Amino acid sequence: MTRRLFHTLCLCALLLPSLSQAHGLLAPIIDDSNAVAAKGDIPTPQKYHAAIQAYQQQIVTQLKTTQQYLDAIVAACRNKQLAQAQLDYIRAHQSYEQIRIIVRLFGNADENINSRADYYLQGINDPAFSGFHRLEYDLFVLKDMQQAQAEAANLQYEIIDLQKRVAADELDIAKIVQSAADFLEMILQTKLAGKENQYSHSDLADIQANVAGSAQIVQYLTPFISTQQRMSLDSGYQQIFAVLQHYQLPNNQFQSFSQLSQTDHDRLYSLLSLQSSRLAQLRAQLGVKVYYKYPH
Repeated sequence: MTRRLFHTLCLCALLLPSLSQAHGLLAPIIDDSNAVAAKGDIPTPQKYHAAIQAYQQQIVTQLKTTQQYLDAIVAACRNKQLAQAQLDYIRAHQSYEQIRIIVRLFGNADENINSRADYYLQGINDPAFSGFHRLEYDLFVLKDMQQAQAEAANLQYEIIDLQKRVAADELDIAKIVQSAADFLEMILQTKLAGKENQYSHSDLADIQANVAGSAQIVQYLTPFISTQQRMSLDSGYQQIFAVLQHYQLPNNQFQSFSQLSQTDHDRLYSLLSLQSSRLAQLRAQLGVKVYYKYPH
C-alpha cells in the first residue's frame, strides 16, 4: 500500500461519521411514532357518501348543460350567426366555471379545456393553445366562424369524455370541502383582475358561476353544518350575489367586466376573502383534514 493511498483511506474513515450524521439530519427515519397517513389513505366517512354521490350527479348534469351550449355554438357557426355564437360562448363558459374547480381534480382535464394563451410561450400562435379560450379568440377577435365551429366540436369531445370520468370516479370529502374555498380563491387570483376572458370580457358572468359553484357544495353539505355556521355562510354568499346583481342583465347575462366600479371591485375582494375564511372554519368544524405532512 502506498503512502498516498494510506492517507486517503484514513481521511475517508474520519469523514464517514460526519457524513452519516448529516444524512440523518436531512432524511429522518419515519416510523410509527412520527408518520402521518397520506391523503389517499384516509377514507371518506360513510355519512358523507350519499351527499357526495348526489353532488357528482349534479356535476354530470352541469357538464351536459355545457355540452348543449357547445352544440348551440356549432349550429350558430354553421348558420353564420356570429352574435349568437358569441352569446352561447359566454353561457357555455359560465356553465363550465360553475364546476371548474372540481374538474381540476381529474388530471389535466382543465388544462386541456380551459388554458389561456398566456400559458404558452408562443401565446395565441402556439399549436397547443386550444379549448374554451381558443374558441373565445376565434369568435371575438378573429370572428372566424369556420375555425370556431371546429374548436367547439373538439371541446364537445372533451366535455363528453369528462362526463364519463366524473360519473365513474368517487370524490373524497376532503377534496370537495377544499373546493368550496378554492372557487373563491380562483376569483381573487384571476377573475377580479379580468384575466380569464380577455377577448369577451365576460368575467363577471364567470365570477357569478364560481360563487354559485362554491355555494352549491355548501348546500350538499348542509346536513353536516351547524345552524350558526350555515347562517354565516348564507349571509356571506348573499352579500356577494348582491354586489353582482347590480351588473346582471336579463337571461342571467352580465355587463362587461370593464363596467365593474372600483368600489364594487374592492367590496367583492373583501367579501370573497371573508367568505373563504369562513369556509376554512367549515373544514375545521367538519373535522376534515385537507393538508398532510410529516411533523418537524
